[in-house]
Amino acid sequence: MIDYMLQEINEQPSFLKELVNTSKERVYETLNEIRKKNEIKRIVLTGCGDSLCAALTTEYAFNKKNLSTMAFPPMEISRYKYKFSDLLDDKTLLIPISVSGRTPRVVESIRAARSRNCSVLAITNNPDSPVARLSDNIIYAKSSKIESLESTSYEGEISSKYVGYEHDVPQTKSYTAVQMALLLLAESFGKDPDYSELETIPEIVRKTIENPLIEQLGIKHSNASRHIYSASGPNYGNALFGEFKMYEFSLVGFSKEIEEYCHTAYFITEKDTPVVFIAPREISYQRVAEIAPVLKNVIEAEPIILSEDQPDFDNSEWIEVPYYGSEENSVIPYGVMGPLFAYWVAKEKGLNVNTFRGGAEQEKYVEGSYYTIRQSKIKNDY
Repeated sequence: MIDYMLQEINEQPSFLKELVNTSKERVYETLNEIRKKNEIKRIVLTGCGDSLCAALTTEYAFNKKNLSTMAFPPMEISRYKYKFSDLLDDKTLLIPISVSGRTPRVVESIRAARSRNCSVLAITNNPDSPVARLSDNIIYAKSSKIESLESTSYEGEISSKYVGYEHDVPQTKSYTAVQMALLLLAESFGKDPDYSELETIPEIVRKTIENPLIEQLGIKHSNASRHIYSASGPNYGNALFGEFKMYEFSLVGFSKEIEEYCHTAYFITEKDTPVVFIAPREISYQRVAEIAPVLKNVIEAEPIILSEDQPDFDNSEWIEVPYYGSEENSVIPYGVMGPLFAYWVAKEKGLNVNTFRGGAEQEKYVEGSYYTIRQSKIKNDY
């Protein structure tokens, strides 16, 4: 039987390569269309779940182009900030992210932004969707065939209505597709866009997911009572994404920014707790080098370090991510590890990896999601 989550992870190098090659010029042209109509002084990124994680990972890339950029959950925009903040005006570009194109709060955020004369450029895998239709322009972050978005493997009267994904498994390649689309867009803001670094990423992703140590560590730590992910800067969104994939298998996961970890989740770190640190060299690595030895030698926890070079401190497990480019573009290679680790943990525990919650009452929970998410009333009075 095909494990669709693993299949989608393994497809990422090829579809990312295609996405870069086919989208960079189109993204550049789409941005220029918007800039001809409106001056852009600030960017607001928004999305729910995985899409919010992708927004958080790419905020820094826009900042480096001297653009004031912030990422918010869409309800913060649609119910709060649009009323009182000068964040939204005719010089703001709202970038709403929704893979399915159906997320009610994202639809709402577009309507709120339009009421304040913002430009709207959506990122979606569904160009024929409410999010796409409400936006000025879209970037098509293609990660699956359109026809696959209209069917599901769920059999319940209500759960079978929850469509929008190629396979009903914890999503992975749609996440990296959105990340790549956003990084292409950020680079397109440059005076002379250079996409060469982004063109190297698919091969780095291939090397990362082929590392057998990820499977070995997932199996080794499958019986841990909790799994903790920690990162700072642009990779914090990837730590959050790793936590979300644990939830989707009904496993206990936590994520914290590296400094906040020391003040919070450190106190629930116990003997043998795996703590995955995303630690590219320079800023994040320096802080992790102070923390990891304490976890190993004092708490007897199990720090796992993700970095391009082997750590020069002892007693930590290391997963190589062979990426030596800029930190803002590192988010795709580092982002693939979290879901792959979660997959191997779930697989070793004997969970059903071809559906949500590891197969535990998934129909009931999907039906609940249909009511709490898809059927949520959309605010219209802006």
